[in-house]
Amino acid sequence: MNKYLLYILLILPIFGFSQKDTIAHLYTFGSVANDVGEDICATDDGGFAIIGSTASSGDGNTDIYLLKVDSLCNYQWSWALGGANNDWGYSIKQTYDKGFIIAASTNSYDNGGYDAMLLKRDSLGNYQWQKTYGENDWDFAYDVVQTFDSGYVFCGETYNNSAGFSDVYVVKTNSIGDTLWTKTVGGSLTDKGNALIQTSDSNIVVSGIKNTQTDSTQAYVLKFDKDGVLLWDSIYGGAGYDVVNSIIETQDGTYLFVGATNSFSSNKEFYIVQISSDGLLIWENYFTMPIEEEAYDVFQIADGNFMVIGYTSSFGGGGKDALIFLVTSGGWWGGKSSTFGGLDDELVNGFAMGLNGNMYLSGYTNTYGEGLNDLMIIRVDTIVTQQQFTVTNNIDVAPISVHEFSKKELGISLYPNPAKDYIEINIQEFPIQVQLMDVFGKIILDEILQKSTNQLKLTNVSNGFYTLMFIDNGVVMNVEKLIITE
Repeated sequence: MNKYLLYILLILPIFGFSQKDTIAHLYTFGSVANDVGEDICATDDGGFAIIGSTASSGDGNTDIYLLKVDSLCNYQWSWALGGANNDWGYSIKQTYDKGFIIAASTNSYDNGGYDAMLLKRDSLGNYQWQKTYGENDWDFAYDVVQTFDSGYVFCGETYNNSAGFSDVYVVKTNSIGDTLWTKTVGGSLTDKGNALIQTSDSNIVVSGIKNTQTDSTQAYVLKFDKDGVLLWDSIYGGAGYDVVNSIIETQDGTYLFVGATNSFSSNKEFYIVQISSDGLLIWENYFTMPIEEEAYDVFQIADGNFMVIGYTSSFGGGGKDALIFLVTSGGWWGGKSSTFGGLDDELVNGFAMGLNGNMYLSGYTNTYGEGLNDLMIIRVDTIVTQQQFTVTNNIDVAPISVHEFSKKELGISLYPNPAKDYIEINIQEFPIQVQLMDVFGKIILDEILQKSTNQLKLTNVSNGFYTLMFIDNGVVMNVEKLIITE
């Protein structure tokens, strides 16, 4: 069914959770240049990992920014990952081994132009493996999930084709990133995959955009089986611009996607669509506001309704402001939060639920923080009308960056980690300087390792997260994360 809702403000005092903190909290992380958050995932320790990009730190023009915080968004550790050129992180998921898989794009480690890239990190952000995918022209990876067989599948877009400008790009790998199959789907214009899921029956659903000569840009959904066979693909929307930014499988086995459309009015507006497992339209809705809106992520809550995040230019402090709104299981508007933002732009594109039902949004802010854009996390425990929010700025001056393959060269191993009274360091190349640094960059220990097996005493070091930096003639050769416990 089509439902055209004109300029709806708050209908309900809106949804609430068991937590009673009615003040929302906005946290920034970054430094003097552009630092952006693209995605967030909950971690098994109750905290969160955020992926994005940083131009404030690292080895190149822009590096992948990996940040870990606890449930109150206190800084725990961060990494700047990449090479001499441009590297962007787009998606992050926690893996079965409590590490992380990251979808990114790079022209630092590429075959030509830009390449899609997967990075596997352990639970402390340490390097495990990374692989690039693509050919001589540009290739991008925008979303990734771990599959039931412990492998991975990512989607994005590729310009390595003869059919058109760019095609939807889907790659399935094994557990160490080796390619099992690759699929490209597209026409004569721009087609790309923005988001994907693995469904409960092991199929893969990809969503994004498809451009046609007659209908401009349309929302696009494709379904593959586990072996990469295309089962169906369908377009949705009208004669204008329609895009899918996120898709989920619902409690009843159907699919729901969110994005934006201007096919039904002169403005870009929220676009919410539910389809069957065969791609048939169940309902679509487009919520009209005075200026411009776009939805970026969606989560189904226990009662069957949908929590959606995005931005609005129609209300708030100025520019684009972050927003949470509720859509009922039948597709009706259920109410909205207050806006979160200041005079400039605040955009959110990632959503995660905490252990207590708290909501965490990732994105970036141009109003608050230390630089041009700062990575932003918004924590909301309970949504109320006319909600106030606090702002906490965190200066992450130098997320640790290091050449990703140096670990193999030095042959470093640590035991135990987490540590208590001591840490044993085994290393193949010595002598080498090692520094133990806290999360504020203060050097706690500074020693020279003179043999293959070394022991650092930690009896006077407080509990917490630390970094071990291995330095040769003033050059950082490797970095390891360390937890010290009681």
